[in-house]
Amino acid sequence: MHNLKLDTLDLLSINILVNLYEHHSATFVAKQMNISAPKISRCLQHSRVIFNNPLFIRKKHGLIPNEFAKQLYPIAKEIVQCSEHLYQLNAGDSHNETSHFTIHVSDLIVHHLPQLLANAIKESHLDLKFTISADSDDLITDIIENRIDIALISESGGERLKQLSEQVDLQALKRLSHLYLVCDLHHPLLRQEITLETIAQYPYVSVLGEPQQANIDPFIRYCSQHQLAYQLKNEDLTNHNFNIESLSQHITATDAVALLPYSKVYDHSSQLPNLHVCRLSEIETERLYLSIQSPTLYLASKKGLRSPNAAWLVDTIGQIVNRSIH
Repeated sequence: MHNLKLDTLDLLSINILVNLYEHHSATFVAKQMNISAPKISRCLQHSRVIFNNPLFIRKKHGLIPNEFAKQLYPIAKEIVQCSEHLYQLNAGDSHNETSHFTIHVSDLIVHHLPQLLANAIKESHLDLKFTISADSDDLITDIIENRIDIALISESGGERLKQLSEQVDLQALKRLSHLYLVCDLHHPLLRQEITLETIAQYPYVSVLGEPQQANIDPFIRYCSQHQLAYQLKNEDLTNHNFNIESLSQHITATDAVALLPYSKVYDHSSQLPNLHVCRLSEIETERLYLSIQSPTLYLASKKGLRSPNAAWLVDTIGQIVNRSIH
């Protein structure tokens, strides 16, 4: 670390370091962060000069972090997380109610949403503030009564979706066609063939819907349709308030499992050292969705005419979500 000048290390370069460490691909990171590939290269080169270290080695499977980068990563990650909290704090400090919005979204769904949204607002030169909130005991009522302006929700169609569309405006964003299994790193399921039937043998953590509407979860609905006994571990919780930390608490060092339709939990499984995350096989996923529609991610907002800022926000969040989820 010869001639280390940390005062010239900018937050964007730190964020890029973290993303390159997690994804090993400059092309993927450029697309995810909505930054040009040349800018990614310039920021990486800037970091290499500051630390006097190559940081990454280019190999067949992408950019592989060296030993110094491995030591640097947890520090850089903590800086990025702190910056996201600062973005949220700044977004919440508004005296103009017409340009302040509360957005409900679980951190299980989208990576770096506060920062990506703040960057888009800055680039568009808008006087617009927002607060990210994952807390709501009655999401639809909170939207109708203006406590929440925009919410990201996943639904699988049917009567529930029809009922929601009568109460709030829904904009379909992306069909979630994959499933990701989350369990403890030493879970006994990993020593078996992983099928819907073997998953049902263990306590299940649902992150979709609310306890009184547990059949919104496609796996629970599948079990009910096929007379598979299951044990819902978190039936006493409001599931749409779930985040990565609470999911980890329910699963780490237990026999519980979860099935999530969100790719973020898989993309960032390196941040969950005590958990095993894998994509459910296509065969089992197709079996699950044979008679049950796979969920779609929707943007929900209050019915009626939107202000220009609200319309821009809905459109921009939709773009960020579609870039971030696969």
